[in-house]
Amino acid sequence: MQDEEKTKEALIEELQALRSQLHQRDEQAQADGDEQALSVGADLRYQSALENVVDGIITIDEHGHIESFNRAAEKIFGYAANEVVGQNINCLMPAPYHEEHDSYLHNYLATGNAKIIGIGREVTGQHKDGTTFPLDLAVSEFNQGTKRMFTGIVRDITERKQLEAQLVQAQKMESVGQLAGGVAHDFNNQLGIVLFDLDMMLAVREEEELREDLLKIRKIILRAANLTRQLLLFSRRQQIERQPLDLNGQMHELQKMLDRLLGECIVVEMDLEEGLWTINADPGNMDQVVLNLAINSRDAMPEGGSLRLATCNVMVDEVYCRHHSQARPGRFVRLEVSDTGTGMDEAVRRRVFEPFFTTKEVGKGTGLGLSVVYGIVEAHEGWIQLESTPAKGSSFSLYLPILSQESDAKSLPTHVPTTARERGRGERLLLLEDQPDLLDRAMRVLIDQGYAVFPCATLAEARTLFRREDGNFHMLISDVALPDGRGTEWLLDLRQKHAGLPMLLMTGYMDEKKDWTHVQAEGIPVLLKPFAVTELLDAVQNAL
Repeated sequence: MQDEEKTKEALIEELQALRSQLHQRDEQAQADGDEQALSVGADLRYQSALENVVDGIITIDEHGHIESFNRAAEKIFGYAANEVVGQNINCLMPAPYHEEHDSYLHNYLATGNAKIIGIGREVTGQHKDGTTFPLDLAVSEFNQGTKRMFTGIVRDITERKQLEAQLVQAQKMESVGQLAGGVAHDFNNQLGIVLFDLDMMLAVREEEELREDLLKIRKIILRAANLTRQLLLFSRRQQIERQPLDLNGQMHELQKMLDRLLGECIVVEMDLEEGLWTINADPGNMDQVVLNLAINSRDAMPEGGSLRLATCNVMVDEVYCRHHSQARPGRFVRLEVSDTGTGMDEAVRRRVFEPFFTTKEVGKGTGLGLSVVYGIVEAHEGWIQLESTPAKGSSFSLYLPILSQESDAKSLPTHVPTTARERGRGERLLLLEDQPDLLDRAMRVLIDQGYAVFPCATLAEARTLFRREDGNFHMLISDVALPDGRGTEWLLDLRQKHAGLPMLLMTGYMDEKKDWTHVQAEGIPVLLKPFAVTELLDAVQNAL
């Protein structure tokens, strides 16, 4: 920005110096009676300076009338020079600014004596077609005989403003995502504690009425757990099980579900390109993306309409990337989900992907649907382009990277619930969990099942205990995020020395991708919080 201002200041000074030279030549030519020298000098040098710069240069007199308009200005405003020369400069501004400009010029002429009025001032310009756009303006004053004249150097900064807005939005979404992930992690621990208590109560309570009440509470907890999973999807901290995926096949499988979901008043149209490239994606995540967008469209079409799903192969180039900060060059599959609904204005479009933002009535939506879509697409290293006009509908274009030869479509290992669970036989389990209530409940459940449990709350305690017992454990169970380090690093380090020792990781979210690559390679199972008593017991039995 400072370099641009220095360039404009240098250009202004150069033009002023050139005018001074031309003025001296004018006086000399008049003294010598050489009118031809005056004409040739002024025409060639001054016109060359005006026509061979990338910025628009406009000269006006003290009444605001345009006297010169270079080629760059023609491109910026859409006018030919002969259309505006002689017109008031107000023709290049939106109407609300006319009075303000006239007042400013009048006041300056009455009091001003500076040669450079301003550099780097942002104003609003108006194209010939009436559309407005942001301009960077620098203005200088010069004298032409007895007349006071002004030169404005203008630059269209539409692209720069768009990139700035995209950067601010991306930073905002990243911050919200980190906050959402942190909240979801802590909330999952609390849900896990309550879920454990309920499961233990259900195991001993036989009163039918009380069991029904407990089961209702359990359903509410599981619903809350689902909300946290959506938060984690938004913040890109939820497990993604990628695999080679034919998106067209996925859309065909969803069509019947969409017909039932949207009802008879909404027509679902499919426009799927043949020979679609294969993407590397989580099928469940892709289903959730389409369903969330479809529900959003349904709510925007209360009187009915049409929902269109279209796929195609696209090559993204550098030109597109300059206008979309999240984009990158390469081959992508584009999934477009568009509707004929109520559409959105600019204010709604700016906030539509924020978690908990909704235009619906209280109680009619969580405001997480589109934020989850955003999180899933981001986690798949893609991006979304939204186009929407009030009363004309909305179109979400999702760009998803295709499967490359280097892509590893394997998913992280997870536990597989057993159908017949055996009691433990005194197997020694080291249990590492920093949440005291969750540690206490997990320990009680495992002891009741017949295991010998050695609890720890920090990595330091776990390391000390492991050394003191000479590694005499049948299994290690560890949380991932701990006050003094990461459980993944500890287990991966021990795996190098104790290759056959069963291990289990517990986590409220999946972060630090570099860890999970090694976790997957070592075959360490992962148990996602919040988990039920039966899920913990199944995971332990499977790992053993």
